[in-house]
Amino acid sequence: MNILNSRKNAPAFSRRRFLSQVGCGAMGWTSVVNTLAQLRLMQGVLNAQGGGGGYKALVCVFLGGGNDSNNLLIPASGTARTHYDGIGGNANAPGRGMLRIPVANLQALTTNPTHIAAASPVSGYLGTFGLHPQLGGLKDLFNAGELALVANVGTLTQPGMTRANYSTFSRPPQLFSHSDQVSQWQSSIPDRPFAHGWGGRIADYLNPIHNPSSGNASMSISISGVNSFQVSASGAVVPYVMTSNGVVSLSGYSNSTGPYGNAVNDSSVLFSDPNYKNNDPGMRLKAFERILRYTNDSLLENSYNNVMMSARLTEGMVGDALSVTGVDGSTSASTLDVHFNNAFSGSEAGISVNNSFTNQMKLVARLIAGHSALGNSRQIFFVQQTGFDTHTTQIPDTGNVFAGGHTGLMNVLNRTLKGFSDSLKDVGLWNNTVAFTASDFTRTFTANKTDASAGSDHAWGGHHCVMGGPVLGGRIYGKFPVLLTGTTTNSIDATGSSGRWIPSTSVDQYAAVLASWLGVPNDALEDIFPNLTRFSAAPFTEILQPNQGPNLGFLQPG
Repeated sequence: MNILNSRKNAPAFSRRRFLSQVGCGAMGWTSVVNTLAQLRLMQGVLNAQGGGGGYKALVCVFLGGGNDSNNLLIPASGTARTHYDGIGGNANAPGRGMLRIPVANLQALTTNPTHIAAASPVSGYLGTFGLHPQLGGLKDLFNAGELALVANVGTLTQPGMTRANYSTFSRPPQLFSHSDQVSQWQSSIPDRPFAHGWGGRIADYLNPIHNPSSGNASMSISISGVNSFQVSASGAVVPYVMTSNGVVSLSGYSNSTGPYGNAVNDSSVLFSDPNYKNNDPGMRLKAFERILRYTNDSLLENSYNNVMMSARLTEGMVGDALSVTGVDGSTSASTLDVHFNNAFSGSEAGISVNNSFTNQMKLVARLIAGHSALGNSRQIFFVQQTGFDTHTTQIPDTGNVFAGGHTGLMNVLNRTLKGFSDSLKDVGLWNNTVAFTASDFTRTFTANKTDASAGSDHAWGGHHCVMGGPVLGGRIYGKFPVLLTGTTTNSIDATGSSGRWIPSTSVDQYAAVLASWLGVPNDALEDIFPNLTRFSAAPFTEILQPNQGPNLGFLQPG
């Protein structure tokens, strides 16, 4: 495919030119990251001697609406199970009530007693564990050592919050609000107004090191619309936004041969005058794309042009990447979609492989498989499964009991992630990929009703999955919460008596492990996560388990 050597036909950005632009843009960071930290960030890139490390892809799987992770990772024995079931007459041990899932229905996890002891918040509290009944595929990945669980992660401004000091302690504003907690999770800086996402800041740092060609696709690709996670601090990495149906092309130029078939002779050739057709659509596209290459006095116009130019360049490369695993089989012996179809084989009524979330993950798998067409050795993807705001009928007991409520969401999540892992193993890229979950928050431990229409309400710290070949799986990291509510010994119920767990691992700690694996050096982590040093001395000392290294232990060293 013919692409520009650079935007506006200028020489490719040098690192110093890139950093001078980052430096100017970074003046707006000062309320979040001090000037010294900015200079260290820029100097780190200047000192970098090439990328290395091969190809790596990081995939954010956002569970929109607040996943009830109290029913994702479930105690199967021990005092934790007793508290999960509830103790009659004990107001501080109400249990899950109508949201309770019996032990016999769980997907049993094979765990090491030493690891369980390390995750225990109180000596001897934990026993064995299981996953939600619909998560059989994730159970298999966990037991194979390819999936880890990180307990009780959430937005925090400072360590040391307890039930006793909750009312006076520094905490994220607007807790339990969807919009605020989404932006705070995706920024990792809850004590400042939103400005940029931690995925965007990672891309700012790594892009000039690992993706140095100015003709590459964007390092940040979203298959689920605009998001806060990938917002760049410098504006240097413009996220490319797709839909689950594929690329979004400029309108008004399509015909039966393709998105630009009415305007150009060959849609794989960009910005070539002989390629434009001598008709109205061809002349309009030619004029528009010439304007994109102009340099303007207005910073706003230049910024708009850069966004559009990046989109046009990335659109073509994404098309090439997808063609590697095209459904017609013309360029590949097999397609990756077959693995998703297999994962949904025999699914219950109401569960179909043709849903938005699964289609998003199909595209990510195909883009990873065709990554050579994107020209990058580092890539960050964003996908989203919605519907987790389960205030009512969280566990259906009539009709399509496997397709509705939280049960149906877990069913689709499980089958989709199984298809994703199988597809990447097929093309030999599972060891180059890490996918992780995030969500607004978890939900209250107690049910909000006493009949089958019960659901759960907005809460705080919750459990998350990390999967991929580099994951040191088969164990639970962090500290599992004590499942007691209200004001009582060992309770970390933030407020009231509904079970809103105060997080024991901050988003900063969780995210920094992922950033480190992707290639961010230790001395740059605090520049990307300005609150990280509040939670760590080594870093991560406060949450380290006895036999872990300083990265929480759930990923192999980057």
